[in-house]
Amino acid sequence: MLANNLAEKEERLLKLAYDSVRKRVAETLVGLHERFLTLAETPALIKMSREDLSSMIGASKETVIRTLSDFKDEKLIDITSTGISILNLAKLQKMRN
Repeated sequence: MLANNLAEKEERLLKLAYDSVRKRVAETLVGLHERFLTLAETPALIKMSREDLSSMIGASKETVIRTLSDFKDEKLIDITSTGISILNLAKLQKMRN
């Protein structure tokens, strides 16, 4: 169990060091989408503050907000006052560095 936990942490640190912010934001949104997905909501609504999201991603709040705006312009996500919904999950999953 400890070895698995250590391997997960090591993988997370490598992603923080080598993945672009766009890729980290996309991966985090996909992970949260899977976590918040319920049968009643399609698409899943991610209800999280920008500060919490930036902490999870390991980037400044301003950078995350700019990246989210770019994703919205690209029609990958929709941002409302209640949260973030993913419009194109496949494209986010295939986001490259």
